[in-house]
Amino acid sequence: MPSIEIRYTDKFPEPHFSSLQKVIFADIEQVSAELGSVLASERTDVDFPARGTVSICRLGAYDGQELVGWTYGWMDQDNAFYMANSGVMPAHRRRGVYTLLLQAVERHASAQGAWCIRSRHSVVNNPVIIAKLRAGFRISGLLQSAQMGTLVELTQHLSGQREAMFRKRVLPYVVPDR
Repeated sequence: MPSIEIRYTDKFPEPHFSSLQKVIFADIEQVSAELGSVLASERTDVDFPARGTVSICRLGAYDGQELVGWTYGWMDQDNAFYMANSGVMPAHRRRGVYTLLLQAVERHASAQGAWCIRSRHSVVNNPVIIAKLRAGFRISGLLQSAQMGTLVELTQHLSGQREAMFRKRVLPYVVPDR
């Protein structure tokens, strides 16, 4: 594995970062003129109530000075850390970069007092879903997105007690005793 360093960053370099996202999500995202038209018709000038300032955690995976992977997220209202977006450049996949990012997020979320890490993924994004399941995430729900289609929600509990409670309350209905 190349020498990859995970580090916090205030922002990712633009327009390079936006280009990376387009490459990574080209096969998954269903952006269309129709969706753009619907979204534009729903926008209003209504002032929504101000919410608390969300502190975004951005972690980059660097091979030297080159950004080859990233993740970012924030603490949600219920003290869960939400992993909003992640990606690894194709040439750096299957080399442990995503695992390093997951480990860094787990350390960060734990230090912030999170009880779990949550994320949502297109159901066709098998590489990420498999990597997260192997890392201890559990499937905790499904939902629909106009842009991404069907999404699977994954949750990693950060304590053995939370994981045991999840297994006791949820899994008996999904995986019956044999």
